Amino acid sequence: MPYATTDDGEVYYESKGEGPALVLLHGGGGNHAAWYQQVPHFQQRYRVITIDLPGFGLSRIESGRFDTGTHPTAIEAVLDHAEVDRAFVVTQSLGGYSGLSYTVHNTDRIAGLIMTSTLGPVGDEISELNRKGREQVRHLSVADFLLTKEFQEKEPERVHLFFQIGSFNQTGPGRPNRLANSLQGSVSVQRMRDAIEAGVHLTVLEGGADVMVYKPAYARLRELLPEAEVRLVEGAPHSDYWENPQRFNSVVDEILDRAYQAN
Repeated sequence: MPYATTDDGEVYYESKGEGPALVLLHGGGGNHAAWYQQVPHFQQRYRVITIDLPGFGLSRIESGRFDTGTHPTAIEAVLDHAEVDRAFVVTQSLGGYSGLSYTVHNTDRIAGLIMTSTLGPVGDEISELNRKGREQVRHLSVADFLLTKEFQEKEPERVHLFFQIGSFNQTGPGRPNRLANSLQGSVSVQRMRDAIEAGVHLTVLEGGADVMVYKPAYARLRELLPEAEVRLVEGAPHSDYWENPQRFNSVVDEILDRAYQAN
């Protein structure tokens, strides 16, 4: 089992397939295993790297510090250990914090970023709008936040599997250790613009049925950052990668095809 070493422990990751590197960064309820419906699909054309961010899955933290601020270092360690010079990154929810932060500070190593299910790491006006959106759903249970009611009723086995995978985490929703989020609102819109100008393909996906979506935040980001693709995916819930893997994979395929054709 491959581990990359940081000053604060070991970061577990898996690598499947061959081709351009595609890094998948999980959300707060997941870990590397959460991508089981994506890895077999994408490894047919890409070298798919799944990472257990510190505090999740099989990664080991020595200090006991659970903070998204440690996650970009973990990404760097994995890319180095896996001998990846340049990668495309796909994130879901929590993974977007470290994914965006690492991208804007390392444009030489990131070909593109597809950020789904969150605007949390974006600063400026977006940060305040995102806070308002979160206030509207603060009353929801962990299950209702992460999965739709319809899915919970129709797919009890996959709901059970979802939370079983999450039970291996040390932190995250419903886990014993609180996760600090020092990366919230940490990336300015200008920094995102700079990354695009440096050659990074940036797509932000807005789920049409995502309970976390605060439409004014996405609308404002479209206005502030027309250089990016801020795209609405009709009907997509917060965990679309889990509930509707065919749709999620298809959307990502289309974006990757366009990005690599452009280069």
